[in-house]
Amino acid sequence: MSDIGKLNWKDFGKGLVVTVLSAVITYLYQVVQSGSFVVDWQVIGQVALSSGLGYILKNLLSDTEGKVLGKI
Repeated sequence: MSDIGKLNWKDFGKGLVVTVLSAVITYLYQVVQSGSFVVDWQVIGQVALSSGLGYILKNLLSDTEGKVLGKI
């Protein structure tokens, strides 16, 4: 964990993992719902991007203990 207002490479790496997992889960959900492998890639990209950015923003606002807006 990094200090509030700072990010390190682990934060970006974990954000990338969240992005990829969100995309895979959204893809699988669309396949199950539609019953075919035709999916909306724009929706998958939007979900993945918003999940990854949300994770990075959470880390940007968290202290070294993981508390959002904790010790400054």
